[in-house]
Amino acid sequence: MNQDKRKVLVVDDNQDIRELVMHILDADGFHVFSAVDGENALAILRSNQVDLILLDVMMPGTSGLEVLTEIRTGSLKQHRDIPVIMITSMATTKDIDKALAIGANSYIVKPFRGALIREKVRTILELPVNN
Repeated sequence: MNQDKRKVLVVDDNQDIRELVMHILDADGFHVFSAVDGENALAILRSNQVDLILLDVMMPGTSGLEVLTEIRTGSLKQHRDIPVIMITSMATTKDIDKALAIGANSYIVKPFRGALIREKVRTILELPVNN
């Protein structure tokens, strides 16, 4: 399953969720960066190019929505075309609509199946899902 080592940034303050998502993506052949919060994610993006971001909505300090805004319209505009999948435990239409309005490409609601992470990432990166 060679993705030419596509690079994915996983941002979640919950260590268990972060490690689970990283494990799923690593096992699928992706190069995975991880960040524990919004500030850490922004620092990684300032010095690395990634192909996709999985971004938790609710984090202490800089929220996922603030990180997404910075990517789409702020100082990280050079990354504005990177697909972003929001990960949220807040499954209300209002919250999802807000993320999509800012520029998220998709979202995943916690708790999730591991296969869903793989499917969403591969679909957004236009890679075969059943490989």
